[in-house]
Amino acid sequence: MSMLKTENIPNGPGVYFFRDKNRRILYIGKAANLKNRLKSYFDTSPKNPRLQKMLETAKNVDWQKTDSEIEALILESQLIKKYRPPFNIMLRDDKQYFYTGFTNERFPKILISHQITTIYRNIEVEIWVGPFTDGGTLKTVLRFLRRIFPYCTCKQKHNNYCLNYHIGNCPGFCCLKKEATAKQVMAYKKNIAAIKEILSGRKKSLIGRFEKELNAIVKKERFEQAIELRDKIEKLKNVFENARIVNEMSRKEIDWPNDLAELKKALNLSILPKRIEGYDVSNIQGEFATGAMVVFMDGKPDKDKYRKFKIKLTATPNDAGMLKEILTRRFKHREWKFPNLIIIDGGKAQLNAAVAAIPNKTPVIALTKNTEHKGNHIYTSNKKTPPLKRINNHSAAGQSFSRAGKSAVPLKNMPPAARNLILQIDSEAHRFAIGYYRKLHKEIFK
Repeated sequence: MSMLKTENIPNGPGVYFFRDKNRRILYIGKAANLKNRLKSYFDTSPKNPRLQKMLETAKNVDWQKTDSEIEALILESQLIKKYRPPFNIMLRDDKQYFYTGFTNERFPKILISHQITTIYRNIEVEIWVGPFTDGGTLKTVLRFLRRIFPYCTCKQKHNNYCLNYHIGNCPGFCCLKKEATAKQVMAYKKNIAAIKEILSGRKKSLIGRFEKELNAIVKKERFEQAIELRDKIEKLKNVFENARIVNEMSRKEIDWPNDLAELKKALNLSILPKRIEGYDVSNIQGEFATGAMVVFMDGKPDKDKYRKFKIKLTATPNDAGMLKEILTRRFKHREWKFPNLIIIDGGKAQLNAAVAAIPNKTPVIALTKNTEHKGNHIYTSNKKTPPLKRINNHSAAGQSFSRAGKSAVPLKNMPPAARNLILQIDSEAHRFAIGYYRKLHKEIFK
């Protein structure tokens, strides 16, 4: 084949085809950047003799653009299965393709394997989808889809909710010893069916069906269910429109709001704070005390998850003690998913009370008014948080998060998006707490 002219080749992701003189497909490949990938075939002489033979046999090359690398991976799989190009087999260098299996169980599991077999590790497999050329990208695709369509990976049943449930990757009921309802089983199988359709190249028909279902739900005025389905559709579209897959990538933040990414970086959090809980206490001199919990999912308030608390503590005014009571009661509800970050209103005393009440190592921020300096300040429980002067161009006057609970850090030194999110959550918690307080004790405000 003569030297490739690259002027008209797009820079985006897609699938490319090497063809012989009769337009028969010799080889199909995928690329994150079609121009760079195709150009690489001709930049240097190929060391692989079979690749050299393919290039000598090929008389033409064309391509098909896709919206993302995910779609390129899935389209490549479908086309290889359909056309069985001869050089796709020869150029594997004895490496095997990857296949995704769906087990035949009440709560099906998803497998990745090189081998297609009806029984995999003593479990019957209903169907295998593939072949896929890139195992790393395939695993990343499944991580994306699991955020939207949670499924189970637990090997045995247990009494309490698993960790994957708390981080949103598992429905929870599927791996409990407690018997699931028929409705729950149906919901789980719908998730598995959706993933199966996407990997089989039927993403557009799936989204179209979801949108029809959404319209029907709205007409029946089942608005909470409609919001949940709408968000699922939007997330699914975002995966395909925005996702840029990188092998070896353990997490991806481009799909999530910038304020979450900035907050994660500023506080040196181990994971993106997809679920943030904010707490506030409302009382007059310790009497008629109430508490509130607000929940922000993906940077937005999720009011269905808000909770109210009547304070049982009857001692003298003690905001730290009241906060500790609220958090202790909250974490007894193991059916509520664990937060990735907690924001409380208060100072060092409230921070210490919160840390003492939380049964895991969930990071905590305490937002307070500093009496020595103007403006809001924060304390944090994360001892590994870096100095703010390393985060942005503002001077932090040498102050650092590294000494948790020892020194306050000006909130103004936080990145703007992260700062605004903290203030929004704190304000929402205060609004919700005072609203509940006034509802219970109307006579005080007459």
